[in-house]
Amino acid sequence: MNEMIERLYDELYSPKVNPEELINNATLPNYTSVNFESNPTGLFVTTKCTLANGEEAEYKYQFDKEKRLLTLSGNINGEIDEIYDRSKEVASKYKEIKKHMQFREQAV
Repeated sequence: MNEMIERLYDELYSPKVNPEELINNATLPNYTSVNFESNPTGLFVTTKCTLANGEEAEYKYQFDKEKRLLTLSGNINGEIDEIYDRSKEVASKYKEIKKHMQFREQAV
């Protein structure tokens, strides 16, 4: 149970990746750009790079005002993939804890 609570805490408060870390990507040979924009939610970052297999990729990061990653999506050759969504991860962790608690109550 403690492990589940720790995972929930991590989803609630861990930054996952800091915007400052993404600046370093701009110096990598396969990156073409790293753009930062302020918005009402916090900070929006777009990175563009070429993958090892030669495909072009674009990653979009939305951070809150405390610089915690909220969402991350990737676009590789026009195929968009949701990589991370903090609200979905938090909901999943709550659901896992609730299910565990219900199971424990039934066992008693």
